Amino acid sequence: MNSSALRQRFGALRRASQRSSALGPGIRAFLQDRLTVEAAEAEIQTALERRGDNFLHFVRREVFGTASSPYRQLFQWAGCEFGDLEQSVRRQGVDQTLLALARDGVYLTGEEFKGLRPVVRGTRSFRVTPEDLVASDLRSGFTTESSGTMNQPVRSFVTFTWLASRALAMAVFFQAHGLFTRAHAIFDGILPSGGGVNQLLIYGRLGVPVERWFTRPGSVDPWPLRQYYALMTRRIISAVARHGPGRPRLQPVDTADVSPLVQWIQTVQRRGWGCCITTQASNAARVARTALTQGVSLARTLFITTGEPLTEAKRRVIEAAGAGATPRYAYGGGVNVGLGCADPDPAAVDDHHINEHQLALLSHPEPLSADGPPVHPLLCTTLHPAAPRLLINVESGDYATLVRRECGCALGRVGLTLHAHTVRSFEKLTSEGMNYYALDLYGLLEQTLPEEFGGGPGDYQFVEEEDERGQTRLTVRVAPALGPVDEARLLSHVREHLAGHSRGTRFMEDVWRRAGTLRVRREAPHATPRGKILPLHLPR
Repeated sequence: MNSSALRQRFGALRRASQRSSALGPGIRAFLQDRLTVEAAEAEIQTALERRGDNFLHFVRREVFGTASSPYRQLFQWAGCEFGDLEQSVRRQGVDQTLLALARDGVYLTGEEFKGLRPVVRGTRSFRVTPEDLVASDLRSGFTTESSGTMNQPVRSFVTFTWLASRALAMAVFFQAHGLFTRAHAIFDGILPSGGGVNQLLIYGRLGVPVERWFTRPGSVDPWPLRQYYALMTRRIISAVARHGPGRPRLQPVDTADVSPLVQWIQTVQRRGWGCCITTQASNAARVARTALTQGVSLARTLFITTGEPLTEAKRRVIEAAGAGATPRYAYGGGVNVGLGCADPDPAAVDDHHINEHQLALLSHPEPLSADGPPVHPLLCTTLHPAAPRLLINVESGDYATLVRRECGCALGRVGLTLHAHTVRSFEKLTSEGMNYYALDLYGLLEQTLPEEFGGGPGDYQFVEEEDERGQTRLTVRVAPALGPVDEARLLSHVREHLAGHSRGTRFMEDVWRRAGTLRVRREAPHATPRGKILPLHLPR
Protein backbone atom coordinates (compact mmCIF):
# COMPACT_ATOMS: atom_id res chain seq x y z
CA MET A 1 0.00 0.00 0.00
CA ASN A 2 1.51 3.36 -1.02
CA SER A 3 1.83 6.25 1.43
CA SER A 4 -0.97 8.28 -0.17
CA ALA A 5 -3.46 5.41 0.05
CA LEU A 6 -2.37 4.74 3.62
CA ARG A 7 -2.93 8.37 4.61
CA GLN A 8 -6.38 8.27 3.02
CA ARG A 9 -7.32 5.15 4.97
CA PHE A 10 -6.10 6.61 8.26
CA GLY A 11 -8.02 9.81 7.55
CA ALA A 12 -11.17 7.83 6.88
CA LEU A 13 -10.67 5.84 10.07
CA ARG A 14 -10.21 9.00 12.13
CA ARG A 15 -13.52 10.31 10.83
CA ALA A 16 -15.16 6.92 11.45
CA SER A 17 -13.79 6.83 15.00
CA GLN A 18 -15.53 10.12 15.75
CA ARG A 19 -18.83 8.64 14.60
CA SER A 20 -18.11 5.42 16.55
CA SER A 21 -17.83 7.23 19.88
CA ALA A 22 -21.39 6.20 20.80
CA LEU A 23 -20.83 2.58 19.75
CA GLY A 24 -21.64 1.02 23.14
CA PRO A 25 -24.94 2.87 23.71
CA GLY A 26 -25.87 2.28 20.08
CA ILE A 27 -25.40 -1.49 20.39
CA ARG A 28 -27.30 -1.55 23.67
CA ALA A 29 -30.31 0.22 22.15
CA PHE A 30 -30.10 -1.92 19.01
CA LEU A 31 -30.08 -5.25 20.88
CA GLN A 32 -32.57 -4.38 23.60
CA ASP A 33 -35.19 -3.47 20.99
CA ARG A 34 -35.78 -7.14 20.21
CA LEU A 35 -37.41 -7.85 16.85
CA THR A 36 -40.23 -10.37 16.49
CA VAL A 37 -41.25 -12.06 13.26
CA GLU A 38 -44.69 -10.46 13.41
CA ALA A 39 -43.22 -6.97 13.76
CA ALA A 40 -40.78 -7.66 10.93
CA GLU A 41 -43.56 -8.79 8.59
CA ALA A 42 -45.60 -5.68 9.34
CA GLU A 43 -42.64 -3.34 8.72
CA ILE A 44 -41.72 -5.07 5.45
CA GLN A 45 -45.28 -4.74 4.15
CA THR A 46 -45.37 -1.05 5.10
CA ALA A 47 -42.01 -0.43 3.40
CA LEU A 48 -43.21 -2.20 0.24
CA GLU A 49 -46.25 0.09 0.15
CA ARG A 50 -44.00 3.14 0.57
CA ARG A 51 -41.28 2.20 -1.97
CA GLY A 52 -42.03 5.16 -4.20
CA ASP A 53 -42.22 7.67 -1.35
CA ASN A 54 -38.98 6.37 0.20
CA PHE A 55 -37.13 6.55 -3.12
CA LEU A 56 -38.31 10.09 -3.85
CA HIS A 57 -37.45 11.25 -0.33
CA PHE A 58 -33.96 9.76 -0.56
CA VAL A 59 -33.29 11.23 -4.02
CA ARG A 60 -34.67 14.65 -3.11
CA ARG A 61 -32.32 14.83 -0.11
CA GLU A 62 -29.19 13.20 -1.52
CA VAL A 63 -29.32 14.25 -5.21
CA PHE A 64 -31.43 17.31 -5.88
CA GLY A 65 -30.75 18.71 -2.40
CA THR A 66 -26.98 18.13 -2.55
CA ALA A 67 -25.02 20.27 -4.99
CA SER A 68 -22.02 17.91 -4.98
CA SER A 69 -23.99 14.77 -5.83
CA PRO A 70 -22.55 13.03 -8.94
CA TYR A 71 -26.05 11.89 -9.86
CA ARG A 72 -27.14 15.50 -10.45
CA GLN A 73 -25.02 15.61 -13.59
CA LEU A 74 -26.50 12.34 -14.87
CA PHE A 75 -30.05 13.58 -14.23
CA GLN A 76 -29.24 16.89 -15.94
CA TRP A 77 -27.76 15.12 -18.97
CA ALA A 78 -30.90 12.98 -19.13
CA GLY A 79 -33.07 16.12 -18.94
CA CYS A 80 -34.82 14.89 -15.79
CA GLU A 81 -35.82 17.34 -13.03
CA PHE A 82 -37.20 16.23 -9.68
CA GLY A 83 -40.74 17.02 -10.80
CA ASP A 84 -40.30 14.75 -13.83
CA LEU A 85 -38.97 11.99 -11.59
CA GLU A 86 -41.83 12.33 -9.12
CA GLN A 87 -44.43 12.27 -11.89
CA SER A 88 -42.89 9.12 -13.41
CA VAL A 89 -42.74 7.29 -10.07
CA ARG A 90 -46.38 8.16 -9.33
CA ARG A 91 -47.50 7.13 -12.79
CA GLN A 92 -45.53 3.93 -13.50
CA GLY A 93 -43.73 2.96 -10.31
CA VAL A 94 -40.12 2.84 -9.18
CA ASP A 95 -38.89 -0.05 -11.33
CA GLN A 96 -40.19 1.23 -14.66
CA THR A 97 -38.85 4.70 -13.82
CA LEU A 98 -35.41 3.25 -13.13
CA LEU A 99 -35.47 1.33 -16.41
CA ALA A 100 -36.25 4.54 -18.30
CA LEU A 101 -33.46 6.35 -16.44
CA ALA A 102 -30.98 3.59 -17.35
CA ARG A 103 -31.90 3.98 -21.02
CA ASP A 104 -31.22 7.70 -20.68
CA GLY A 105 -27.77 7.14 -19.17
CA VAL A 106 -28.57 7.44 -15.46
CA TYR A 107 -26.54 4.49 -14.21
CA LEU A 108 -23.01 3.70 -13.07
CA THR A 109 -20.95 0.75 -14.19
CA GLY A 110 -18.96 -1.08 -11.54
CA GLU A 111 -15.72 0.51 -12.74
CA GLU A 112 -17.30 3.99 -12.77
CA PHE A 113 -18.69 3.50 -9.27
CA LYS A 114 -15.28 2.47 -7.90
CA GLY A 115 -13.51 5.37 -9.61
CA LEU A 116 -11.50 3.09 -11.89
CA ARG A 117 -12.85 4.75 -15.04
CA PRO A 118 -14.48 8.13 -15.71
CA VAL A 119 -18.24 8.31 -16.15
CA VAL A 120 -18.64 8.86 -19.89
CA ARG A 121 -21.94 9.62 -21.62
CA GLY A 122 -21.48 10.78 -25.18
CA THR A 123 -18.86 13.54 -25.23
CA ARG A 124 -19.27 14.42 -21.53
CA SER A 125 -17.46 12.83 -18.62
CA PHE A 126 -16.59 13.19 -14.95
CA ARG A 127 -15.18 11.00 -12.19
CA VAL A 128 -16.84 9.56 -9.11
CA THR A 129 -15.71 7.50 -6.11
CA PRO A 130 -17.75 5.44 -3.62
CA GLU A 131 -17.13 8.15 -1.01
CA ASP A 132 -19.00 10.65 -3.20
CA LEU A 133 -22.17 8.59 -2.80
CA VAL A 134 -22.11 8.25 1.00
CA ALA A 135 -25.39 9.41 2.57
CA SER A 136 -25.23 12.77 4.31
CA ASP A 137 -27.08 11.77 7.49
CA LEU A 138 -25.10 8.93 9.06
CA ARG A 139 -25.45 8.30 12.79
CA SER A 140 -23.69 5.93 15.19
CA GLY A 141 -22.11 2.83 13.69
CA PHE A 142 -18.83 1.30 12.55
CA THR A 143 -16.65 1.05 9.45
CA THR A 144 -16.36 -2.02 7.23
CA GLU A 145 -14.66 -2.82 3.94
CA SER A 146 -15.73 -5.12 1.15
CA SER A 147 -13.33 -7.91 0.26
CA GLY A 148 -12.18 -6.15 -2.90
CA THR A 149 -12.04 -9.51 -4.64
CA MET A 150 -11.86 -8.09 -8.15
CA ASN A 151 -11.11 -4.41 -7.49
CA GLN A 152 -10.23 -2.03 -4.69
CA PRO A 153 -12.22 -2.60 -1.47
CA VAL A 154 -15.27 -0.40 -0.88
CA ARG A 155 -15.34 1.20 2.58
CA SER A 156 -18.76 1.69 4.22
CA PHE A 157 -20.02 3.17 7.47
CA VAL A 158 -22.73 0.84 8.78
CA THR A 159 -25.33 2.46 11.01
CA PHE A 160 -27.58 0.69 13.49
CA THR A 161 -30.62 2.10 11.71
CA TRP A 162 -29.50 0.34 8.53
CA LEU A 163 -28.79 -2.91 10.41
CA ALA A 164 -32.28 -2.72 11.95
CA SER A 165 -33.72 -2.48 8.45
CA ARG A 166 -31.63 -5.45 7.29
CA ALA A 167 -32.84 -7.50 10.27
CA LEU A 168 -36.45 -7.38 9.04
CA ALA A 169 -36.01 -9.80 6.15
CA MET A 170 -33.59 -11.93 8.21
CA ALA A 171 -36.32 -12.51 10.80
CA VAL A 172 -38.69 -13.83 8.13
CA PHE A 173 -35.84 -15.80 6.54
CA PHE A 174 -35.11 -17.48 9.90
CA GLN A 175 -38.77 -18.33 10.30
CA ALA A 176 -39.00 -19.74 6.77
CA HIS A 177 -36.00 -22.06 7.25
CA GLY A 178 -36.59 -23.00 10.89
CA LEU A 179 -33.38 -21.35 12.10
CA PHE A 180 -34.58 -20.01 15.45
CA THR A 181 -34.15 -23.43 17.07
CA ARG A 182 -30.62 -24.17 15.82
CA ALA A 183 -27.18 -23.54 17.26
CA HIS A 184 -25.41 -20.88 15.19
CA ALA A 185 -21.82 -20.26 14.14
CA ILE A 186 -20.12 -17.81 11.80
CA PHE A 187 -17.01 -18.52 9.74
CA ASP A 188 -15.80 -15.12 8.58
CA GLY A 189 -13.20 -12.48 9.31
CA ILE A 190 -13.27 -9.77 11.96
CA LEU A 191 -13.39 -6.11 11.00
CA PRO A 192 -12.79 -4.59 8.49
CA SER A 193 -14.73 -7.50 6.94
CA GLY A 194 -18.35 -6.69 7.66
CA GLY A 195 -19.89 -10.15 7.31
CA GLY A 196 -19.14 -11.50 10.78
CA VAL A 197 -19.94 -8.35 12.76
CA ASN A 198 -23.12 -7.62 10.79
CA GLN A 199 -24.46 -11.13 11.32
CA LEU A 200 -23.51 -11.15 15.00
CA LEU A 201 -25.52 -7.98 15.59
CA ILE A 202 -28.49 -8.89 13.39
CA TYR A 203 -28.77 -12.34 14.95
CA GLY A 204 -28.59 -10.71 18.38
CA ARG A 205 -31.49 -8.40 17.51
CA LEU A 206 -33.49 -11.54 16.66
CA GLY A 207 -32.57 -13.04 20.05
CA VAL A 208 -30.37 -15.70 18.41
CA PRO A 209 -26.99 -16.26 20.11
CA VAL A 210 -23.89 -17.02 18.03
CA GLU A 211 -22.07 -19.81 19.86
CA ARG A 212 -18.87 -19.80 17.85
CA TRP A 213 -17.19 -17.26 15.60
CA PHE A 214 -14.53 -19.03 13.55
CA THR A 215 -12.13 -16.35 12.35
CA ARG A 216 -9.28 -16.25 9.91
CA PRO A 217 -5.94 -15.28 11.47
CA GLY A 218 -3.71 -12.65 9.94
CA SER A 219 -4.23 -9.52 7.84
CA VAL A 220 -2.45 -7.65 5.09
CA ASP A 221 -3.18 -4.29 6.71
CA PRO A 222 -0.44 -2.28 8.45
CA TRP A 223 -0.11 -2.87 12.20
CA PRO A 224 -2.00 0.30 13.33
CA LEU A 225 -4.99 -0.61 11.14
CA ARG A 226 -5.01 -4.18 12.43
CA GLN A 227 -4.97 -2.89 16.00
CA TYR A 228 -7.81 -0.48 15.31
CA TYR A 229 -10.05 -3.12 13.76
CA ALA A 230 -9.21 -5.71 16.43
CA LEU A 231 -10.14 -3.15 19.11
CA MET A 232 -13.42 -2.28 17.40
CA THR A 233 -14.29 -5.98 17.04
CA ARG A 234 -13.62 -6.60 20.74
CA ARG A 235 -15.77 -3.60 21.68
CA ILE A 236 -18.67 -4.93 19.64
CA ILE A 237 -18.37 -8.46 21.05
CA SER A 238 -18.23 -7.12 24.62
CA ALA A 239 -21.34 -5.02 24.02
CA VAL A 240 -23.16 -8.02 22.53
CA ALA A 241 -22.19 -10.10 25.56
CA ARG A 242 -23.61 -7.47 27.93
CA HIS A 243 -26.80 -6.58 26.09
CA GLY A 244 -27.50 -9.46 23.70
CA PRO A 245 -28.33 -13.15 23.90
CA GLY A 246 -24.75 -14.33 24.56
CA ARG A 247 -21.04 -13.99 23.86
CA PRO A 248 -19.59 -15.87 20.89
CA ARG A 249 -16.37 -17.78 21.40
CA LEU A 250 -13.75 -16.57 18.91
CA GLN A 251 -11.71 -19.40 17.40
CA PRO A 252 -9.04 -18.77 14.73
CA VAL A 253 -9.23 -21.29 11.87
CA ASP A 254 -7.07 -21.61 8.79
CA THR A 255 -9.11 -22.28 5.65
CA ALA A 256 -6.61 -25.04 4.83
CA ASP A 257 -7.84 -27.00 7.88
CA VAL A 258 -11.52 -26.57 8.70
CA SER A 259 -11.74 -29.66 10.92
CA PRO A 260 -12.56 -27.46 13.98
CA LEU A 261 -15.89 -26.64 12.34
CA VAL A 262 -16.62 -30.34 11.83
CA GLN A 263 -15.78 -30.94 15.51
CA TRP A 264 -18.14 -28.16 16.61
CA ILE A 265 -20.95 -29.64 14.50
CA GLN A 266 -20.38 -33.00 16.19
CA THR A 267 -20.55 -31.32 19.61
CA VAL A 268 -23.90 -29.75 18.71
CA GLN A 269 -25.19 -33.04 17.35
CA ARG A 270 -24.37 -34.77 20.65
CA ARG A 271 -26.61 -32.20 22.38
CA GLY A 272 -29.44 -33.30 20.09
CA TRP A 273 -29.58 -29.99 18.20
CA GLY A 274 -29.35 -28.94 14.60
CA CYS A 275 -26.88 -26.22 13.67
CA CYS A 276 -26.43 -23.42 11.16
CA ILE A 277 -23.14 -21.99 9.86
CA THR A 278 -22.98 -18.72 7.94
CA THR A 279 -19.95 -18.62 5.64
CA GLN A 280 -18.78 -18.30 2.06
CA ALA A 281 -19.97 -21.01 -0.35
CA SER A 282 -16.40 -22.25 -0.90
CA ASN A 283 -15.93 -22.67 2.84
CA ALA A 284 -19.20 -24.58 3.15
CA ALA A 285 -18.06 -27.00 0.43
CA ARG A 286 -14.64 -27.21 2.13
CA VAL A 287 -16.24 -28.20 5.47
CA ALA A 288 -18.42 -30.77 3.70
CA ARG A 289 -15.42 -32.33 1.92
CA THR A 290 -13.53 -32.52 5.22
CA ALA A 291 -16.49 -34.26 6.85
CA LEU A 292 -16.72 -36.74 3.97
CA THR A 293 -12.99 -37.50 4.29
CA GLN A 294 -13.36 -38.05 8.03
CA GLY A 295 -16.52 -40.14 7.65
CA VAL A 296 -18.57 -37.65 9.68
CA SER A 297 -22.25 -37.01 8.92
CA LEU A 298 -23.37 -33.37 8.87
CA ALA A 299 -27.02 -34.32 9.40
CA ARG A 300 -29.24 -31.46 10.66
CA THR A 301 -26.68 -28.88 9.50
CA LEU A 302 -27.63 -25.95 7.28
CA PHE A 303 -25.12 -23.60 5.67
CA ILE A 304 -26.11 -20.03 4.85
CA THR A 305 -23.75 -19.41 1.96
CA THR A 306 -22.51 -15.93 1.12
CA GLY A 307 -19.96 -14.08 -0.97
CA GLU A 308 -20.13 -16.18 -4.16
CA PRO A 309 -22.68 -18.31 -6.02
CA LEU A 310 -24.08 -21.45 -4.45
CA THR A 311 -23.63 -23.67 -7.49
CA GLU A 312 -25.08 -27.08 -8.23
CA ALA A 313 -21.65 -28.70 -7.79
CA LYS A 314 -21.17 -27.15 -4.34
CA ARG A 315 -24.69 -28.18 -3.36
CA ARG A 316 -23.98 -31.80 -4.30
CA VAL A 317 -20.84 -31.87 -2.13
CA ILE A 318 -22.69 -30.32 0.81
CA GLU A 319 -25.63 -32.69 0.51
CA ALA A 320 -23.33 -35.71 0.11
CA ALA A 321 -22.10 -34.93 3.64
CA GLY A 322 -25.69 -34.88 4.92
CA ALA A 323 -26.07 -31.09 5.18
CA GLY A 324 -28.18 -28.53 3.36
CA ALA A 325 -27.51 -25.03 2.07
CA THR A 326 -29.40 -21.84 1.32
CA PRO A 327 -27.87 -18.71 -0.23
CA ARG A 328 -27.68 -15.05 0.72
CA TYR A 329 -26.86 -12.49 -1.96
CA ALA A 330 -25.21 -9.22 -0.91
CA TYR A 331 -23.63 -6.34 -2.77
CA GLY A 332 -20.38 -4.72 -1.58
CA GLY A 333 -21.01 -2.01 0.98
CA GLY A 334 -23.49 -3.87 3.19
CA VAL A 335 -26.47 -4.03 0.82
CA ASN A 336 -28.25 -7.31 1.48
CA VAL A 337 -29.90 -7.94 -1.91
CA GLY A 338 -31.65 -11.28 -1.42
CA LEU A 339 -32.21 -14.33 0.77
CA GLY A 340 -32.66 -17.99 -0.12
CA CYS A 341 -36.14 -19.23 -0.93
CA ALA A 342 -37.56 -21.88 1.43
CA ASP A 343 -39.75 -23.50 -1.22
CA PRO A 344 -39.08 -27.28 -1.17
CA ASP A 345 -38.91 -27.09 -4.97
CA PRO A 346 -37.05 -23.82 -5.74
CA ALA A 347 -36.48 -22.58 -9.27
CA ALA A 348 -32.72 -23.10 -8.89
CA VAL A 349 -30.20 -24.00 -6.23
CA ASP A 350 -29.55 -20.26 -5.68
CA ASP A 351 -33.16 -19.03 -5.79
CA HIS A 352 -33.27 -15.74 -3.84
CA HIS A 353 -36.11 -13.52 -2.70
CA ILE A 354 -35.10 -9.93 -3.46
CA ASN A 355 -35.43 -7.46 -0.57
CA GLU A 356 -37.62 -5.03 -2.47
CA HIS A 357 -38.58 -3.19 0.71
CA GLN A 358 -34.98 -1.90 0.78
CA LEU A 359 -33.91 -1.74 -2.85
CA ALA A 360 -34.77 -2.14 -6.49
CA LEU A 361 -33.00 -4.73 -8.65
CA LEU A 362 -33.37 -4.87 -12.41
CA SER A 363 -31.45 -5.92 -15.48
CA HIS A 364 -29.85 -3.20 -17.58
CA PRO A 365 -32.05 -2.71 -20.65
CA GLU A 366 -29.01 -2.68 -22.94
CA PRO A 367 -26.76 -5.76 -23.20
CA LEU A 368 -23.12 -5.49 -22.23
CA SER A 369 -21.84 -6.82 -25.55
CA ALA A 370 -23.46 -7.15 -28.95
CA ASP A 371 -21.44 -10.28 -29.79
CA GLY A 372 -22.25 -13.63 -28.24
CA PRO A 373 -24.92 -14.24 -25.60
CA PRO A 374 -26.42 -10.94 -24.38
CA VAL A 375 -25.30 -10.03 -20.85
CA HIS A 376 -27.63 -7.64 -19.03
CA PRO A 377 -25.85 -6.49 -15.85
CA LEU A 378 -27.89 -6.22 -12.68
CA LEU A 379 -28.57 -2.64 -11.58
CA CYS A 380 -29.03 -1.97 -7.87
CA THR A 381 -30.84 1.04 -6.38
CA THR A 382 -31.17 1.71 -2.65
CA LEU A 383 -34.63 2.89 -1.57
CA HIS A 384 -34.41 2.92 2.20
CA PRO A 385 -33.54 6.30 3.77
CA ALA A 386 -31.11 4.60 6.19
CA ALA A 387 -28.93 3.12 3.42
CA PRO A 388 -25.26 4.05 3.99
CA ARG A 389 -24.88 5.28 0.41
CA LEU A 390 -27.21 6.17 -2.39
CA LEU A 391 -27.06 3.76 -5.30
CA ILE A 392 -29.08 4.58 -8.41
CA ASN A 393 -28.78 1.94 -11.12
CA VAL A 394 -25.29 0.87 -10.03
CA GLU A 395 -23.99 -2.30 -11.71
CA SER A 396 -23.26 -5.03 -9.18
CA GLY A 397 -20.89 -6.88 -11.53
CA ASP A 398 -23.41 -9.73 -11.81
CA TYR A 399 -26.19 -10.89 -14.09
CA ALA A 400 -29.07 -13.20 -13.22
CA THR A 401 -32.52 -14.47 -14.15
CA LEU A 402 -35.22 -12.30 -12.55
CA VAL A 403 -38.72 -13.77 -12.16
CA ARG A 404 -41.73 -12.56 -10.22
CA ARG A 405 -43.65 -15.50 -8.81
CA GLU A 406 -45.59 -16.71 -5.78
CA CYS A 407 -43.69 -19.56 -4.14
CA GLY A 408 -45.68 -19.97 -0.93
CA CYS A 409 -42.77 -19.70 1.55
CA ALA A 410 -42.78 -17.11 4.36
CA LEU A 411 -40.65 -14.64 2.38
CA GLY A 412 -43.07 -14.75 -0.53
CA ARG A 413 -46.15 -14.45 1.68
CA VAL A 414 -44.86 -11.21 3.19
CA GLY A 415 -44.73 -9.68 -0.29
CA LEU A 416 -41.15 -10.35 -1.47
CA THR A 417 -42.21 -11.99 -4.72
CA LEU A 418 -39.30 -10.98 -7.00
CA HIS A 419 -36.87 -13.89 -7.34
CA ALA A 420 -33.34 -13.97 -8.74
CA HIS A 421 -31.51 -17.15 -9.59
CA THR A 422 -28.39 -18.28 -11.43
CA VAL A 423 -26.57 -15.19 -10.17
CA ARG A 424 -23.18 -15.04 -11.86
CA SER A 425 -20.40 -12.50 -12.24
CA PHE A 426 -19.32 -11.41 -15.70
CA GLU A 427 -15.54 -11.17 -15.82
CA LYS A 428 -13.69 -9.83 -18.82
CA LEU A 429 -10.71 -11.85 -20.00
CA THR A 430 -8.38 -9.72 -22.14
CA SER A 431 -5.49 -10.92 -24.27
CA GLU A 432 -4.09 -10.34 -27.77
CA GLY A 433 -6.45 -7.37 -28.17
CA MET A 434 -9.46 -9.66 -27.68
CA ASN A 435 -12.03 -9.14 -24.91
CA TYR A 436 -14.14 -12.05 -23.75
CA TYR A 437 -16.88 -11.82 -21.14
CA ALA A 438 -16.64 -15.02 -19.16
CA LEU A 439 -20.21 -15.94 -18.37
CA ASP A 440 -20.67 -19.17 -16.43
CA LEU A 441 -17.17 -20.44 -15.76
CA TYR A 442 -18.55 -22.37 -12.79
CA GLY A 443 -20.12 -24.92 -15.14
CA LEU A 444 -16.74 -25.57 -16.76
CA LEU A 445 -14.59 -25.52 -13.62
CA GLU A 446 -16.93 -27.23 -11.16
CA GLN A 447 -18.67 -29.77 -13.38
CA THR A 448 -17.20 -30.34 -16.86
CA LEU A 449 -13.52 -30.57 -15.88
CA PRO A 450 -14.08 -32.53 -12.61
CA GLU A 451 -16.24 -35.06 -14.46
CA GLU A 452 -13.47 -35.60 -16.99
CA PHE A 453 -10.30 -35.17 -14.93
CA GLY A 454 -11.38 -35.67 -11.32
CA GLY A 455 -11.63 -33.39 -8.32
CA GLY A 456 -14.47 -31.03 -7.54
CA PRO A 457 -15.35 -27.43 -6.69
CA GLY A 458 -12.23 -25.45 -5.82
CA ASP A 459 -9.74 -27.61 -7.75
CA TYR A 460 -9.65 -25.55 -10.98
CA GLN A 461 -9.32 -21.81 -11.60
CA PHE A 462 -8.50 -19.31 -14.36
CA VAL A 463 -5.78 -16.74 -13.66
CA GLU A 464 -5.15 -13.78 -15.94
CA GLU A 465 -1.48 -12.81 -15.60
CA GLU A 466 1.53 -11.56 -17.53
CA ASP A 467 4.44 -13.85 -18.29
CA GLU A 468 8.12 -12.91 -18.25
CA ARG A 469 7.80 -11.47 -21.79
CA GLY A 470 4.92 -9.17 -20.84
CA GLN A 471 2.35 -11.30 -22.69
CA THR A 472 -1.04 -11.69 -21.04
CA ARG A 473 -1.65 -15.36 -20.40
CA LEU A 474 -4.74 -17.23 -19.22
CA THR A 475 -3.49 -19.89 -16.88
CA VAL A 476 -5.66 -22.78 -15.76
CA ARG A 477 -4.60 -23.63 -12.24
CA VAL A 478 -5.13 -27.29 -11.39
CA ALA A 479 -4.76 -28.50 -7.80
CA PRO A 480 -1.66 -30.75 -7.48
CA ALA A 481 -3.61 -33.17 -5.28
CA LEU A 482 -5.50 -34.43 -8.34
CA GLY A 483 -2.47 -36.40 -9.49
CA PRO A 484 -1.51 -36.86 -13.16
CA VAL A 485 -3.65 -34.88 -15.64
CA ASP A 486 -3.55 -34.93 -19.42
CA GLU A 487 -2.89 -31.21 -19.83
CA ALA A 488 -3.29 -31.16 -23.62
CA ARG A 489 -6.72 -32.77 -23.37
CA LEU A 490 -7.70 -30.43 -20.54
CA LEU A 491 -6.77 -27.37 -22.63
CA SER A 492 -8.78 -28.81 -25.50
CA HIS A 493 -11.85 -28.95 -23.25
CA VAL A 494 -11.26 -25.36 -22.13
CA ARG A 495 -10.87 -24.08 -25.70
CA GLU A 496 -14.03 -25.88 -26.76
CA HIS A 497 -15.95 -24.22 -23.91
CA LEU A 498 -14.61 -20.74 -24.62
CA ALA A 499 -15.28 -21.00 -28.33
CA GLY A 500 -18.77 -22.38 -28.04
CA HIS A 501 -20.87 -19.20 -27.83
CA SER A 502 -20.71 -17.43 -31.19
CA ARG A 503 -18.73 -16.72 -34.34
CA GLY A 504 -16.92 -13.96 -32.46
CA THR A 505 -15.87 -16.20 -29.60
CA ARG A 506 -14.69 -18.88 -32.02
CA PHE A 507 -12.52 -16.26 -33.73
CA MET A 508 -11.21 -15.11 -30.34
CA GLU A 509 -10.33 -18.64 -29.29
CA ASP A 510 -8.48 -19.17 -32.58
CA VAL A 511 -6.41 -16.01 -31.98
CA TRP A 512 -5.61 -17.11 -28.43
CA ARG A 513 -4.72 -20.65 -29.54
CA ARG A 514 -2.29 -19.36 -32.17
CA ALA A 515 -0.72 -16.96 -29.67
CA GLY A 516 -0.34 -19.65 -27.01
CA THR A 517 -2.43 -17.62 -24.55
CA LEU A 518 -3.84 -20.60 -22.65
CA ARG A 519 -1.68 -22.78 -20.44
CA VAL A 520 -1.95 -25.16 -17.47
CA ARG A 521 -0.08 -24.85 -14.19
CA ARG A 522 -0.23 -27.41 -11.36
CA GLU A 523 -0.83 -25.08 -8.48
CA ALA A 524 -3.50 -24.72 -5.81
CA PRO A 525 -6.18 -22.22 -6.88
CA HIS A 526 -5.99 -18.85 -5.17
CA ALA A 527 -8.34 -18.41 -2.21
CA THR A 528 -9.34 -14.91 -1.08
CA PRO A 529 -8.86 -13.89 2.57
CA ARG A 530 -12.50 -14.85 3.13
CA GLY A 531 -11.90 -18.34 1.70
CA LYS A 532 -13.62 -17.82 -1.65
CA ILE A 533 -12.21 -19.62 -4.68
CA LEU A 534 -13.50 -17.66 -7.63
CA PRO A 535 -13.49 -19.05 -11.17
CA LEU A 536 -11.33 -16.15 -12.37
CA HIS A 537 -8.48 -14.66 -10.33
CA LEU A 538 -7.07 -11.31 -11.45
CA PRO A 539 -3.95 -10.55 -9.37
CA ARG A 540 -3.75 -6.90 -8.40
